[in-house]
Amino acid sequence: MKRFYIILIMALCALTGVARATDNNTFERFYNLTPNHFFNLLNRYTQYNQTDSAMQCANIQASKYGKEKLSRDEIEACCAAFRYMGLEYMQSYCNYQLASGNLLKAEQIADKYDFKQLQTLIAVDRATLTATQNDLENNFAYNEKVIDGFKKAFTSTLKHVTSHNLEMNKINIEITAPNLLYLAIKFDKVNEVIDEVRAYRDTQRRYGVSCNVAEIFCHAIDHYNVGNYEKALEALSTPMNRTPLITDRNFNQVHAMLNVSRYAVLLKSGKRTEALKLLLGHEQSMREKEMTFELLEALHLLSQHYEVDGNEAMANKYSLLYYTTKDEFTGKSRLGKMDEAKLNIELEQTRENVREITIRHREQTIVLWATMIIALLVIAFLAMAYANNRKKLQNNRLLYEKQIALLQSSNKMPEPEPNKPNAPDIAEPTAEEKELLEKIKNLMETSPQIYLEGFGVGDLAELAGSNTKYVSHVINDVMQCNFSALLNEYRIREACKRLLDSKNYGHYTIESIANSVGYKSRTNFIAIFKNIVGITPSAFQKMSKRGTNR
Repeated sequence: MKRFYIILIMALCALTGVARATDNNTFERFYNLTPNHFFNLLNRYTQYNQTDSAMQCANIQASKYGKEKLSRDEIEACCAAFRYMGLEYMQSYCNYQLASGNLLKAEQIADKYDFKQLQTLIAVDRATLTATQNDLENNFAYNEKVIDGFKKAFTSTLKHVTSHNLEMNKINIEITAPNLLYLAIKFDKVNEVIDEVRAYRDTQRRYGVSCNVAEIFCHAIDHYNVGNYEKALEALSTPMNRTPLITDRNFNQVHAMLNVSRYAVLLKSGKRTEALKLLLGHEQSMREKEMTFELLEALHLLSQHYEVDGNEAMANKYSLLYYTTKDEFTGKSRLGKMDEAKLNIELEQTRENVREITIRHREQTIVLWATMIIALLVIAFLAMAYANNRKKLQNNRLLYEKQIALLQSSNKMPEPEPNKPNAPDIAEPTAEEKELLEKIKNLMETSPQIYLEGFGVGDLAELAGSNTKYVSHVINDVMQCNFSALLNEYRIREACKRLLDSKNYGHYTIESIANSVGYKSRTNFIAIFKNIVGITPSAFQKMSKRGTNR
């Protein structure tokens, strides 16, 4: 019983060991982050401008997609990771090819699993990427695809507005509305966004949406559309509200859009001097805030403004500043091209590590299941062995108790069995045969000589004062047995007594007991004992000791 429990505990320990067989290094912990922990860590890295660490964290999460069976929350985290990498390649490293690839992957996942919030954000990101590429390649020229991209993003945002997730949708509107409406004012395409403004008003009425920046631009569009440029300027000059969820970067970008929109309205109303003054201040502000992309736009607008005014010197000055700044902007990332190349190598190494972990996890799963199956088989085998052992012990106990009952009920040899129905009739024993039969019984029960090695029927005849032939006749014909069986019955009965007598024979071995009752061969003794009693001498002795202990 003890062995069974020991083996069972060892098997369970082995199972636990396999289940916990994971590396505890830093990379493994990053790989095993829950979606909530991943988002918290990514936000922390972003908050402290640890871009490379954030990219590594996002890359580990994104690399899990398609390699393991993930929950819906984990897939959403992978989608967010692809989106983050796309944004960073666009904003920090100016690698628009990698940015487009990651955003496209994020969009595919969001559409496949219907992540509505991410669908909206990615639509804005892809529209922003298209606008950024157009601005750099076409020097901020009008492109209807850019406005169409932001119109789709704005429509997606309004479509997914619900009262259940109103706060987050407010932020999405604050991001999408300025991008779309500022372009409409900048390029004098206000009539193309009237439907979007109406849709926003309808959403505002239905869900009680109150988005400060969106309303500023909508009010400006309303006045601009009817030619009331003074009111449009007043609307665009309305102070913006800050919310904890809008970053400084987003706030400054919206501020830049408002400045460019005011500049466009001033030009539309014919106030070029005021417009130039505003634009010069805006250019200085963007330079101080190190907002390079917005600075490029300001420099390009200044070059165009002076060119229209006929001030060739100033136009050339700002044109040169524009192209010099553009070369710096497109020629290197925030950390330089060397840093980007180094980062990409590290990201690829990370992806390789993810592949290795995925393979290791699969192997561990296989080993775990194999171990569980083996453990269950071992447990089943041990249970069967235990059940069989219990059954065997019960049978041995019954045979032992039966033998004890026989020993206690009578110390005399049992009477010969009556004739069987189909057996030939046997004549009634004569007086002489009965007398010899009684002598044989007494000698077998009392004479110690029957336990001597080599004791035979001749020796019994001599003790009984008769001849061998007559003694054999009585045993075979009257007692209906043979001498060997008769002798074994009495010897084994005595052996049982001695095995039970721990006081006098407790120090005897099985072989010594066998020798003491006339058996030279231990093997022969055991075989005869088991045949008569039903269990081995050692099992009988163990039963005896257990009975004594009880």
